[in-house]
Amino acid sequence: MKKLQFVLFALGLTGIISIGVIQAEVVQARTKKTFTLDVACDGRTAAVNQVDPDATTPFLRGDVAVVNGNIYPGDTIPAGFDGTFDPDAVAGIGTWRCLFASLDEPPLSGAVTYYFSLDQNSEESMIMVQGLNSHRGPASVPRILAIVGGTGKFVGATGEVREEVIGTNTTGCFNFRYHIKLRKAPK
Repeated sequence: MKKLQFVLFALGLTGIISIGVIQAEVVQARTKKTFTLDVACDGRTAAVNQVDPDATTPFLRGDVAVVNGNIYPGDTIPAGFDGTFDPDAVAGIGTWRCLFASLDEPPLSGAVTYYFSLDQNSEESMIMVQGLNSHRGPASVPRILAIVGGTGKFVGATGEVREEVIGTNTTGCFNFRYHIKLRKAPK
């Protein structure tokens, strides 16, 4: 009799756990969102603090740079390293900001923190991303970066971002494509 009670208890517990897992998966599925953004980095906004100002290479290990850019819907910027895309000719949907610290460890070029500020209905919402990049022109390797948080519509956000260098623009800087897999923490 005790064996039967134990077996029934175990089966009941397994059923309850299974229901909980299924419900968690349903909640998680409702909180996932995947989308793509393009960014035209604006070379006119670049500020660099160089370890060795007389260096012959653009970035030495430890150099720090800050630059802004315009955010566009995905697939707005055509791919190409010919420098013909003009970020001033197309209205953006937000502002991208980058804080870059040079690692100079090929193929990695630096550690980055990105801020994607998107304005919707006069409210700024931001996604914050961190990781390592490989911005070395056409030889760049796509990288996976971590979403470390957000504000406004993206508060509690986690997930990952695939960053690709897709070309250059008229300001002399890179154009990027970001494939964002957003996983927002359930409230």
